[in-house]
Amino acid sequence: MIPNQVNVEKSPEGVVILDYNDILTNVDVSDAIEEAFGTHSYCLGIILIKNLPKDYAEKRTRLLRLASVFAALPEDIKNKTVHKESLYSFGWSCGKEVIGGKLDYLKGSYYANPNYDIPNATPKQKLEFPMYCHPNIWPKDDLPEFEHAFKDLGCFIMDVAKLLARACDIFVSSRLPSAKQNYLEKIIMESHTTKARLLHYFPTQLKDDKSTRDTRDSDEIEDSWCGWHVDHSSITGLTSAMYLNESDSTFPEVQCPDPSSGLYIKTKSKKTVKVSIPKDYLAFQLGEAMQLASENNLLATPHMVKGISSNVKSEIPINVISRNTFAVFMHPPLDEMVGDITFAEYSREMFRSHY
Repeated sequence: MIPNQVNVEKSPEGVVILDYNDILTNVDVSDAIEEAFGTHSYCLGIILIKNLPKDYAEKRTRLLRLASVFAALPEDIKNKTVHKESLYSFGWSCGKEVIGGKLDYLKGSYYANPNYDIPNATPKQKLEFPMYCHPNIWPKDDLPEFEHAFKDLGCFIMDVAKLLARACDIFVSSRLPSAKQNYLEKIIMESHTTKARLLHYFPTQLKDDKSTRDTRDSDEIEDSWCGWHVDHSSITGLTSAMYLNESDSTFPEVQCPDPSSGLYIKTKSKKTVKVSIPKDYLAFQLGEAMQLASENNLLATPHMVKGISSNVKSEIPINVISRNTFAVFMHPPLDEMVGDITFAEYSREMFRSHY
């Protein structure tokens, strides 16, 4: 028997917060799901999970620091993991994604499937969709601890996502009797298309910096670090960002010097809200694939990341402060229908518009 509903807790910005122990013990959190992912004009399409198992903090710190370690490696070493044939969707990618009509050099990303080194796919799928079906690529010789840290945090996030998915499925079934039972939970458990992305945002350049790095201006472009978009996943798990001092070879964590920098979300009513993710919380954002599968009973929301302004005053120079974070995009299988087309067809169009 499902326990009574819990009261809906929200952050000062209006983000719904759930307790890990409630989703672990199957407490009915349908009201919270509706407040976060529902169709109300104020819904932000994101949920925070608090009181996570204590080992989460160590997993997060270890991997996010390794993002800076990897990004600092010589270019010839990083280039060993670049994979053009998958549209740079496995291994290291920098300056390949198009944002605002320009190649994005403000950040670098490392992509891998945290659950399967070799996804289960047909020969035809491997040929047509290498962005999902290629084996993982790891810097085994140059940074051997990287692979374990990546998989460890990625699988942890997926395990929490399964618990949240169960609650989402209960909510959707109550609104849409024809919905597949345990739909989202099964996708996370069974799909081989999950993709995790470790992001390293390079330090903000100062106005008089003569570096050759091609960049979009963090001061003039609102969404300079990551443009406005909706995730095409079913659901995305996201850590809080870690800011690091790149002038120190140990990459110590520092405070973000710019309170206006970070994640912004746009509601259905077009209100833009800055969202903060506490260090010991996980965030989950609904993706467009789940919106389509739920027949719009759950809604994905546009979001972007604003960079650190070069005009910010800081004790630590801002041109040595990087931002690292980690996202796990849990996608449906390639042959799963999302609306009127398969996820394979849907994602093909998305990749063509970004790369």
